[in-house]
Amino acid sequence: MRIEGDYSSDGYATIRGLIPPEVAANLFRQLQIDLEAAGKSFGTFAQSHALSKQPTIEISGHFYRPLTTFLWGLTPIMCELTGADLLPSYDYFRIYHKDDICRVHSDRPSCEHSVSLTLLYSDGLPWPLEVGSVRVTDESPCTEDFGDEPSSAIAMNPGDAVLYRGTDLRHGRTMPNPNRWSAHLFLFWVERGGEFAHHAFDEQRLKSEMERVSKLAG
Repeated sequence: MRIEGDYSSDGYATIRGLIPPEVAANLFRQLQIDLEAAGKSFGTFAQSHALSKQPTIEISGHFYRPLTTFLWGLTPIMCELTGADLLPSYDYFRIYHKDDICRVHSDRPSCEHSVSLTLLYSDGLPWPLEVGSVRVTDESPCTEDFGDEPSSAIAMNPGDAVLYRGTDLRHGRTMPNPNRWSAHLFLFWVERGGEFAHHAFDEQRLKSEMERVSKLAG
């Protein structure tokens, strides 16, 4: 694992080799296998939202518990890298399709410390995450680009990640996805005893996910 950047001063840093690429690929494949065993597919979880132009496949760790275990297991490493005493909030898996984007936005309080982890590209073409440079104080609306705000584009290979302050810095992917699809895992933490500590384990999202899964099962 190699760290590029200064998280404490810049609000983001790149983590090269957070997990081995073989682990990233097999996490993707195991999820696919388990869905098929349950009589479902990635397409079952396609949904539209304001961040992207096309429906994305999104699976919460509240639905697929190995993802939650993954989040909890990374917590000691994230405490060390952020220099903060963290508690896990939630995580989710997402697949973006060709030519899609992720509109520029900042996150809700559950995402105080965030990680975007690349799992797999269908065509092996890195698709950068872009992070802004101006601190925000509220969850910002989606925009197509950063406007006049300077931003950094971080290209990642499978197993690489970007650690960023999701509530403080706007971020997105304004360049269209060059792959037929790309798979990512997004993981979030809050500070123990901090302003957003009551969002630990994110019960609000858990309730909404259970309602959505119930509808899918029906």
